[in-house]
Amino acid sequence: MVRTTVSGVRRYDRSENAIELLCDVDRELARPHSDDRPVPVELQFLNASTFEFELRANPEAGEDRNPYPEFDRAAVREDVDLELEERDGTLVVRTETLRVIVGLDAWSFRVEADDGTLLFEEQRDDRDVRGNDRVEPLGFSEEEINHGPHRVTETGTAFSLAPGERLYGLGEKFTRFDRRGQEIESWHVEPLGTESERAYKNIPFHVSSRGYGLLVDTTHRVNYDLGVESTASATVGVEDDRFSFVFFAGPSIKTIHSTYTELTGRPDRPPKWSFGVWMSRLGYESREQLERITDRLREESIPADVVHLDPFWMRENKSTDLVWDTEQFPDPEGMIEDLHENGFRLSLWEHPHVPVGTDAFVEAREEGYFVEDGTGKPYVMERTCQGDYRGAIVDFTDPDAVEWWTDKHRRLLEMGVDTFKTDYGEYVPEDAVFANGLSGTAMHNVYPYLYNEAVYETVGEVNGDDEALVWGRAGWTGSQRFPVHWGGDPQTSFNGMAAALRGGLSASLSGIGYWSHDIGGFRGEPSTETYIRWSQFGLLSSHSRCHGTTPREPWAFGEEAVEIFKQFARLRYRLMPYIYSEAEVTSRTGYPIVRPLLFEFEDDPCTHEIDDQYLLGESVLVAPIFDESGERSVYLPEGEWIDWWSDDRYEGQQHLDVTVPLDRVPLYVRAGSVLPMRDATERIEEGPPERLTLRTYLADGAAAGRYFDEQREKLAEFGIKRSGETITVEADPVTPTCELHVDGVTEAPADVIVNGEPLDRSEDGATVGEWELADGALRSVFEP
Repeated sequence: MVRTTVSGVRRYDRSENAIELLCDVDRELARPHSDDRPVPVELQFLNASTFEFELRANPEAGEDRNPYPEFDRAAVREDVDLELEERDGTLVVRTETLRVIVGLDAWSFRVEADDGTLLFEEQRDDRDVRGNDRVEPLGFSEEEINHGPHRVTETGTAFSLAPGERLYGLGEKFTRFDRRGQEIESWHVEPLGTESERAYKNIPFHVSSRGYGLLVDTTHRVNYDLGVESTASATVGVEDDRFSFVFFAGPSIKTIHSTYTELTGRPDRPPKWSFGVWMSRLGYESREQLERITDRLREESIPADVVHLDPFWMRENKSTDLVWDTEQFPDPEGMIEDLHENGFRLSLWEHPHVPVGTDAFVEAREEGYFVEDGTGKPYVMERTCQGDYRGAIVDFTDPDAVEWWTDKHRRLLEMGVDTFKTDYGEYVPEDAVFANGLSGTAMHNVYPYLYNEAVYETVGEVNGDDEALVWGRAGWTGSQRFPVHWGGDPQTSFNGMAAALRGGLSASLSGIGYWSHDIGGFRGEPSTETYIRWSQFGLLSSHSRCHGTTPREPWAFGEEAVEIFKQFARLRYRLMPYIYSEAEVTSRTGYPIVRPLLFEFEDDPCTHEIDDQYLLGESVLVAPIFDESGERSVYLPEGEWIDWWSDDRYEGQQHLDVTVPLDRVPLYVRAGSVLPMRDATERIEEGPPERLTLRTYLADGAAAGRYFDEQREKLAEFGIKRSGETITVEADPVTPTCELHVDGVTEAPADVIVNGEPLDRSEDGATVGEWELADGALRSVFEP
């Protein structure tokens, strides 16, 4: 390998919000007649705090024709007042919020904000005591082909790491939450568990505690060294002749995340029923078995809304031709109708590989619907399909192939199927050839994006846009547009459970708004304690699905497991107005439902490495138990926190050593919150409840919350204040009658005023427009 590095700027030109730099280079390999060829670098400002950076090692080849990932630049673009100044051999580019300083005589690149340096690339200073470079600055690497010509194999840069700087994100990674000190490869693989750096969702976006986010704009393999070779530097290398990234500056991770998801896409809110409990395993093998499960769920009064069929719904050795096995599942239309009448939705498993020996394979081969091997033939591989048999990969860059594939789904959806689990998507070979002319090196990472997009949009087309949903595994930049995502195949152990949570928190900082995992773990049989603890974690997640290679129904783990599972499932359904309201916030802002403490409490250094507890939405803190002792340390961030079970109040910024019984999990509510709740049900009910409970936890005499009113399609705001002897409620109009509970009120106020109207005090129990004090809480019922 030989390296060419950018050495300085020969000249630059400005065009509106863009600056093109023609850069001189230093080459390890002398090239007659071409050594003085400049290399273009372009800066394009989308707004005052967001810009794109692009280096093209082969500009003569023309523009990159890969349309992925898809960016909505219009969503973030704003007028930018650029000021350019040459000073001391540098070009200083100023916006309202940033200074980008480019070394002209000797290349360097620095991004500054008012409070200091955000990104600094001048890696020629990172040398060992012999003067050898530890890392490579901006440039590209080339390899010799057939003892002659050289081709570009990688472009990239290095940037400094400040002492104490932390890095987060890069997709659903199961390793340590802070990525500093790790080597990361953004390239989809089947990780076969959650104990390694390998991952299903590799998203080349990271955020730094310095106050920036960086998205590498590519679909090619990206290699990160985040302080391994040198603790003073990080490197980013893209296996392509183009190196491009988007830089986001912001006062907080939340701000950066919001701009990032504006650019790369935000998910629509999934259908409400999807937030109910899903019951699944690998797998229900017959209609009779499935109906025994659904009947028992109702007999046990266990809340549940979705059942899922893994591969056995299709004929043996014909996975995936998307045709029912009517011997095992006779009269599927009638079965689905019965499920719906019993309050269950149906999800079906699939993968994008078609087995040899099926009619679907023959048809797709003849029509050219498969990814090809470079000879014009389908790329047929062993162990591509479930069951370890041979198959080929559907080409989602071919519109005719997409129509063929999605038409199979339309027939199932029209039969009554509600959604699909879009498994796999990580198997595209690098030398594959796609209908759009791109190779597997360019399409491998983005393939699951296209796969999930095709199925997601088909569900929406047939069932209605509000019903669009997939249960997807792999993903790349922008995949959050197609919810929901789950965390793959963790081990059935406390280690697997902890790794699943780490992966989910990492995914949340990478744009994934709705995320779930296999309750109990995937392969093997969890212990009773592991299953119960995982159930508590899973039922307090964005979405909740029991799944694994052995039974995951709670009765498989004994009567105590049934009672505890039922208790937490009922808690989930009571919290559904809160969870669904947070889902609406996710669709509007991109903020994840399951989020690390860091996301809300970035200024608290104690949150920076916490990856074993999380926030469910903005107001509820969950600290799962990861061993059989029931003991753990819980960190409470700034503010005041109320124990869900005891109503005890704790000041924040402290660690609590707690021990909880098997039927409890450490659960706290942020003081100052209003949680919209309802009575528990056994299935998700569409529309608003008849009565909405506003459970209120005052902080310094005030609390606020929000509720998504489905009937009015409005995110209503609530504000409650106590001033002296008066409690005042300001509430947007909502459909249901509201029952207000203000915890911690021990003395009766003189007045309760709702939207300017005083309520009467009740003597015999509150009715609409009255209030009472009971059991240390104020209770009133009113119609906003």
